[in-house]
Amino acid sequence: MNNPIETQSLVCDLTTIPAAEREEHITSAPQLFQSAQEVRELPNGYAFRFMNGPGKFLSVAKYIEYERLCCPFFDFELEIQSDSGALWLRLTGKEGVKELLRIGLLENLGNRNDLKKLIQTGGDAKLDELVSQFAFPQLRDILNKD
Repeated sequence: MNNPIETQSLVCDLTTIPAAEREEHITSAPQLFQSAQEVRELPNGYAFRFMNGPGKFLSVAKYIEYERLCCPFFDFELEIQSDSGALWLRLTGKEGVKELLRIGLLENLGNRNDLKKLIQTGGDAKLDELVSQFAFPQLRDILNKD
């Protein structure tokens, strides 16, 4: 399999998110995933379980709304279990997506050049700084939860 970082179709392009929404998306995504109660590895991605509390559905839906623009290679599945049960977000996709998530979330996060390979900012210095601050470090902790 090709290295997903080197596969052009598996690169997040933040410039596809409306400019007025980019910073909020970059800073709110880690907060959303920090609230995950459980992470399950899937054959082609990961599933994240959230408590189905007030506003959580809208937070996840807003994440999907913008993430689908910058990362069109992801498949999103949102499940809300009955009787106020959990809310599940499944983030999956074609060949290479799971590996991209694993690399992006678990490995090489200390190297800013690796982040630049995963996420395109169109040379915007402010976006570069936001990505280096917020993009993945908190998510690595979520995937390592017991």
